[in-house]
Amino acid sequence: MRVPIIAAVTLVALAGAVLPLRETEALPLPAAVPLRAVEKPGSLFLRHGTGAPVMVVAHRGYWRGAPENSLGAVTQAVSHGAQVVEVDIRRTRDGELVLMHDDSVDRTTDGRGRVADLTLAEVRALRLREGLGGRYAPVTAVGVPTLREALLALRDSGALVNLDRGWAYRDQIYDLLVELGQVEQGIFKSGAPIDEVTAFLDRDPRILYNHVVGDANAVDIGAFPPGRPPQAYELVFDRLTDAQIQPAAVARAKATSRVWVSTMWYGMAAGYTDEASLRDPALGWATLIERHGADIIQTDDPDDLSAWLSARDLGHPWPPQPAGTVRVQAEDYSPAGKGLGYYDLDDINRGGAARPFEGVDVGDTAGAIVVGWIRAGEWIRYDVAIPRSGNYRVSARVASPYRPAGRFTLTFDGARTTPPVEVMTTTSHYAFASQVVIPSWHLTEGAHTVVLRADADRYQNFNLDHLEFTPLD
Repeated sequence: MRVPIIAAVTLVALAGAVLPLRETEALPLPAAVPLRAVEKPGSLFLRHGTGAPVMVVAHRGYWRGAPENSLGAVTQAVSHGAQVVEVDIRRTRDGELVLMHDDSVDRTTDGRGRVADLTLAEVRALRLREGLGGRYAPVTAVGVPTLREALLALRDSGALVNLDRGWAYRDQIYDLLVELGQVEQGIFKSGAPIDEVTAFLDRDPRILYNHVVGDANAVDIGAFPPGRPPQAYELVFDRLTDAQIQPAAVARAKATSRVWVSTMWYGMAAGYTDEASLRDPALGWATLIERHGADIIQTDDPDDLSAWLSARDLGHPWPPQPAGTVRVQAEDYSPAGKGLGYYDLDDINRGGAARPFEGVDVGDTAGAIVVGWIRAGEWIRYDVAIPRSGNYRVSARVASPYRPAGRFTLTFDGARTTPPVEVMTTTSHYAFASQVVIPSWHLTEGAHTVVLRADADRYQNFNLDHLEFTPLD
């Protein structure tokens, strides 16, 4: 596990004194992670087979630090450990290439409409929303960048650019790469027929290419003409019985190319997700590398993946946490039973199939096992063992696309209660972030009960992944 887990927790609503509302405080972003390898990403990408270092791809840039597909997200991705930055490309009505994942601007900006129906000037007038966007995500002062601007921003970084959703515009993108002198920095990708792909690759031996392989084209692995295989095969599989992830198919891929796997959510790599990996790397990244031959991983957590790879290579424990840190997983609530260990408004687990026989709403969110469906008036109790007396920073890892998302307090041993905490808007139920519950809280060595109470007078709609107690002394 990421840190020692000592615990149990549940959602509870109790009447009590209303303390002054304190401003939501988010934990600082992780420290920047430098590129692990001295070798440049361009030459790394050309290496394959035994001994090829694992490469890290940042999905939509570092959207935890800047709006997805923004220039800030693109440049921050490199400082957070990525050797490849994935961007999504759309074309405006007047033929300009811009960064946008969806075919419309609705989710990620303050505007509406299909990119293909808007001019570049109209797109330029829009402002991106924080993180992954959505209706409640705050609008920033950041505009939508063009592909040209993104390429220029990364020109001197050494990082490669994964040109997602760009195959339909491949000739225009290639011409732009030639103009900027960055042909060897862009990675084209598609699952197009091999004849179509090779016709494009024959234009220039410098073109880098990643071939996407799913159920429908698993036979493409190893079928490219001699001397011009893709630099990578991106294997997409939702079951370990799929043809493209069988050992023989992976061996064929690794004979000429790298093996690329995406771990953002279920369906991309069976159950091997980022969130499962954050619980335990053996549930995701480690097994993909050691059992399934992956040597490129595309992730929503490039800093964590890069840090884990570095720790693994050096034989260091991971994650690096201050000694005495205690993490309480939200699903590990008190076994005292209904009304004592938790209070839920009904006896149904609305969290889904993760643990269907329980009254607490425990669910699986892309590999994160969480307490969700939290409603006003519910509460949950955790039994926590503190290893030594001292002051602790108390934080919670939460996710919600809503604003307001919820409000709660923590009560320790039935006596001391924290000020109410407004749950931060993370822009998605799948976008978890840690926020400070209280910067410093004195705890004595030994067993404690902690009750998380969802405010009875506040709208609640957030997922809770864990509570964490970090020693300050």
